[in-house]
Amino acid sequence: MLQFLSHGLSQLFAQVPELAFFLSIGLGFWVGRIKVGVFQLGGVAGSLLVAVLLSQFGVTVSSSLKTVLFVLFIYAVGYRSGPGFFRSLGRQSLREIALAVIMAVSAFATVVGMGRLFHLDKGTAAGLAAGGLTQSAIIGTASSALEKLGLPLAQVQQMQAHVAVGYAVTYIFGSIGTIIFCATILPLVLRRNMRDDAMAAGVLPEAVEGDNPPATPDAPPQQAAVPVATDLVYNMIGVALGLVFGLVVVRLGGVPITLGSGGGALLSGLLFGWWHGRHPSYGAMPSSVCSLWGSFGLAGFVAVTGLQTGGQVVAIIAQHGMMLLLLGVVVTLVPLIVTALVGRFLLGYRNVALFAGALAGTRSSNPAFGEVLAKAGHSSPTIPFAITYAVANVLLTLLGPLIVAFV
Repeated sequence: MLQFLSHGLSQLFAQVPELAFFLSIGLGFWVGRIKVGVFQLGGVAGSLLVAVLLSQFGVTVSSSLKTVLFVLFIYAVGYRSGPGFFRSLGRQSLREIALAVIMAVSAFATVVGMGRLFHLDKGTAAGLAAGGLTQSAIIGTASSALEKLGLPLAQVQQMQAHVAVGYAVTYIFGSIGTIIFCATILPLVLRRNMRDDAMAAGVLPEAVEGDNPPATPDAPPQQAAVPVATDLVYNMIGVALGLVFGLVVVRLGGVPITLGSGGGALLSGLLFGWWHGRHPSYGAMPSSVCSLWGSFGLAGFVAVTGLQTGGQVVAIIAQHGMMLLLLGVVVTLVPLIVTALVGRFLLGYRNVALFAGALAGTRSSNPAFGEVLAKAGHSSPTIPFAITYAVANVLLTLLGPLIVAFV
């Protein structure tokens, strides 16, 4: 019976792979609403989990869909926070920069320590870093560094294959673990409410951002708000420019550093959101549309990721055992714990909404940030996230050749 059901679902998803995509999001958000005590997985992690399960039926989805959804999400994040982001830059942003540096240093020490303790080869160690830290750029920088070691071609190719294996095994927990830590564990440990702290940060709820201000007893009654249409010309040009920004490559010590499509879209969103804040007569995007782009874009992105990698991960674990997976858990959690302790006791983070946003940014973890934003119900975590995200995108990318050199 189970074999018949499995065969039927495989046939169905082969004909209509879009069905698995939408089921992953819908069922994922349903799973994410389930509460066990105070713990709640959340819609993003739920979508990834369901997608991994459905991937066992051999679903094939295009990578270009993942890129489009991710760019929509990250552009909306930038657009929404653009005005506040540029006002916040200055000495007060040094704390976020320091937090990103702590994450990169602790991640490097953890990966090198695990590599030497368990006698991992350079490729496997780099793969653990790429997946456990969910920083795909490490695959490229580490693979390039391996080619410069002067080793026989066959040995280099074998280690490059190990980079991909380590990444595939550890990436899913790297995503889910970071989501749970930032959005659930951090508020529990600090004993603070994410939504209350977000409101205390002085940011209006998303539902009223850009709308008429609330009436007061002494204020004249406000007229009904007129619906505002999204300026697709302005915002699609913004998205397109973001993709162009992502193509720019700068080399630091021979290591190629690039914003990528995500970093480019975030920068473009910040600029276009800031410009709209200065000139509100054009470039509009209502908060409801911005929220839709953000939530659907992120959920769709993680769903496609799960559908593409889930089957491969199960097969690799069956072949190589659980050791790589467990090492990936260590690489994911130890730097998060170290950075959270430093952030709380040395850098003075107390507002859990701002802290969680900054912590998600130190890992360049868009899924974790999306869950933090959903639980906060406000846009206040966006500014610290944008700062740490930009710094971490460079620092974590540089870990590839460093790990190859020191493991």
